[in-house]
Amino acid sequence: MRVLVLTQVLAYPPDAGPKIKTLQVLQHLAAQHDVVYCTFVRSDKEVQDAEKLSEICRRVITVPLNRSRVGDVRFLIGSLLMGDSLLLRRDYRASMRETVRRLLQEEHIDVLHVDQLNMMRFVPPEWQGTVILDEHNAVWQVFERLRKGEPNPLKRRFLGREARIIGELEGKACKRAQVVLAVSEQDEQALKMVAGESVSMEVVPITVNAEHFTPVLQARNPQPDRLLTIGTMFWLPNSEGVSWWLRDGYGLLRSICPDLTYDIVGARPPRALRVVAAQYKEVTLHGYVADSLPFWTGASVLAVPILSGGGVRVKILEAMAMGVPVVSTTIGCEGLNVRHGEHLLVADTPEAFAQAVAKIFQDKSLAHELAQHARQLILDQYDAKVALRSLDAVYERVREQKERQQA
Repeated sequence: MRVLVLTQVLAYPPDAGPKIKTLQVLQHLAAQHDVVYCTFVRSDKEVQDAEKLSEICRRVITVPLNRSRVGDVRFLIGSLLMGDSLLLRRDYRASMRETVRRLLQEEHIDVLHVDQLNMMRFVPPEWQGTVILDEHNAVWQVFERLRKGEPNPLKRRFLGREARIIGELEGKACKRAQVVLAVSEQDEQALKMVAGESVSMEVVPITVNAEHFTPVLQARNPQPDRLLTIGTMFWLPNSEGVSWWLRDGYGLLRSICPDLTYDIVGARPPRALRVVAAQYKEVTLHGYVADSLPFWTGASVLAVPILSGGGVRVKILEAMAMGVPVVSTTIGCEGLNVRHGEHLLVADTPEAFAQAVAKIFQDKSLAHELAQHARQLILDQYDAKVALRSLDAVYERVREQKERQQA
């Protein structure tokens, strides 16, 4: 079939969780369908990076998306006046709307595969083809969880407003689509809370290419008491969780393991995180790194101290594929078919989190067993060759329906 894939973030290079998920799906679809890819880009470098995807997609189209603080203020005022969501309003561009409308006509598209809620605003209301909404998380739930954890009354009120408005818009978007893809059963239920039970949904897990990580697994040389956290730090659930961990629990781990080193990798850490990290000389905020391989090969434990957010942490899947033991909060590993003590350790208080990391540092056999079981879980359930069969089933149903309509 002829498929148009829309993304808010360029899927290449796959250097962040959402991009990794999107690229896996894009590659899989392009191997079986005639795929046209249309995405926002934010720089000349991204325009060049997008050309790389011409190797798998028949056609790649980019639309500029420029942001500024002045622009964000304007979008904030507009969202308040219009009763709209700031998150969704600030990324709306008429140029993308017109590009999508043109591509649907030029390419005679059968399926419009919309990657994330932001891009549903560009689906023409008059278009009669199949729309598949690929939800990386239940966006309303992300903001509701952030609201619950926010101590500032004004920020809490604004986050509550976003959660309410996004919930309404997300429910309408799910109803507009013929099929909604959720990354876990938990996300499916959260989406049905705003969209209703009648919406057609399919759980398609986030996947990794296990074979791709085999050389890293074989090259691993974990250093004693070396802790790693990796993720986009300007994404509030990530920076919020790491700040909580550093502020309330890291000191205990430090007292248990005085030779500890802690690498925090991820783009644009906010000031609050920089301030708390600066209190410890062995904690390094690396910011964005193009090649994270040295961190993965040397880490003894991946820490995932997430308190809010939604969806599935791609970095947990990557760590498991590479044989890196994981300590996570319950929300951090939400949506994954993992068991505490078998695939990873789960801890939800700062003290328990510190004890769990120390336990893996000090018990090499436990670290080995967790890594082995987690790697096998990846091979059995989360390798792209296995997990994306559910996506194939969705597209097969769409194809059969179109054939019946044409008969």
